[in-house]
Amino acid sequence: MEKYTLKYFSLIFQMVIILLSLSGHVSAQTEEDIVTRMMAELTVNTKSSEISDYAYQKAKMSLLDILGTSMAGFESSGITEIKNQILDWGGKPEATVWFTGQKVPSPMAGFVNSAISHAMDLDDWHQASQTHISSVTVPAALTVGEMTGATGKEVLDALVIGVEVAGRVGRPFNKYKKHGNFLPTSVIGGFGATAIVCRLMGLSVEQTVNAFGLYYSQASGNRQALFDRTLTKRIQPGWAVKAGILAAVFAKQGITGPAQIILSDAGLLRIYGYTDAPLPKVSEFEKQLDGWEIEMLCFKKYACCGASHTVVEGAIEIAKENDLKLADVESVELFGVSDPFTGIPWKESENPHVLAQFCAPYEVASAIKNRKLGPEEITNRRIAEDQDVSQLAKKIQLKEPAEWGPGYPGKGYKTIRIKTKDGRTFFKSYLQSDLFNPDELNMDDIIVKMKSNAAYSGLCSPEKAETLVSTVKDFESIGNVRDFVVKYLAGK
Repeated sequence: MEKYTLKYFSLIFQMVIILLSLSGHVSAQTEEDIVTRMMAELTVNTKSSEISDYAYQKAKMSLLDILGTSMAGFESSGITEIKNQILDWGGKPEATVWFTGQKVPSPMAGFVNSAISHAMDLDDWHQASQTHISSVTVPAALTVGEMTGATGKEVLDALVIGVEVAGRVGRPFNKYKKHGNFLPTSVIGGFGATAIVCRLMGLSVEQTVNAFGLYYSQASGNRQALFDRTLTKRIQPGWAVKAGILAAVFAKQGITGPAQIILSDAGLLRIYGYTDAPLPKVSEFEKQLDGWEIEMLCFKKYACCGASHTVVEGAIEIAKENDLKLADVESVELFGVSDPFTGIPWKESENPHVLAQFCAPYEVASAIKNRKLGPEEITNRRIAEDQDVSQLAKKIQLKEPAEWGPGYPGKGYKTIRIKTKDGRTFFKSYLQSDLFNPDELNMDDIIVKMKSNAAYSGLCSPEKAETLVSTVKDFESIGNVRDFVVKYLAGK
């Protein structure tokens, strides 16, 4: 009798739990949704006191770097058309389209600002998530920070947390995916954007769970735009920013989103490139570093895809060390640059600017001549003028390391070999990690880079650039980010 009584009460207890869960009083946890809640709790509950000084420093570097790349990209191919269309549509004046002085609804402002920041492919790289993460996080943070009247400290906190979420989701994603045809910046980066907006808008943990689900329902992005060398590539991070803002706003209005978005049959891992069991354990989405993910940001030197930074660096060093001119060059060979991102021949294109960003032969030829590769060297006008660069670029050979013969520098190295008309031979070899590591560029380097981009753009005088640097260095002291936007991002 006692056995049946216990069974009876057990059934009643289970029914009560189910009813409470349905009424919203209990949130049943499953293996599938616990990762989403973990990210939501990280987003909402992380205290400023938990964030390291170095993480704040990297957040400021990220902010300053994106402002510089945005100035450089403001009038680049495709951006003017996108910007003008969004401004023509107009709408509720919530947030500024950078450098125009005009406001539009925040999702559209975030979209345009992200496209502006990513246009030159000069923005940073977060290895764990394989994203140009700051072209997502900084536009999201400044756009929504302006809309909500957030403080500088709140924006910095949100930047750190947004990269943390993207990193924690991105690490297992990149470890287990079976192909790289999805674009991590717009798929994984959107989780970071969503976290930022939820944080700045003061959403609860439950609302943030819903926001992540709402974002996941929009998550998209593939690399075909890059492989076809089209202008679409530069606006893809913007889709993630817009989707993240919409997700958080709708979640705050009470729209529910799925929680089982990471490990379920229709979740991130299964849908975006991984179909084999077993899936990663929940513990793999927990903190993996001693510090913060944002501390691992790597900043770019050159206005082109990071896949060719190694041979661009080598070309510049060889040209400088040997006072090399294009007229001196007999041949150029690039070894180990056979990836689909930049390992293609130079040719005529309807989008020469975009092709130049993703064509190692052109980048190397330009680097030999100009001994740099910034925004100015890859404009359509400059490409048309530099016919000598185009002629050399068409002759540059792409080869596999095995074609070097005995004595190749080693596995993973990318090598440039230049032979001159007078019989000399020069070569340089680098690993990708030689140029992409968190310590390669420091704050002083970012300041120099930002000022150079500002000067190129004409949007910011040297004096204004100097005060901008000082303000970003002390960003936590800003009482209202709107004041910052008005002073530095509303126009000339």
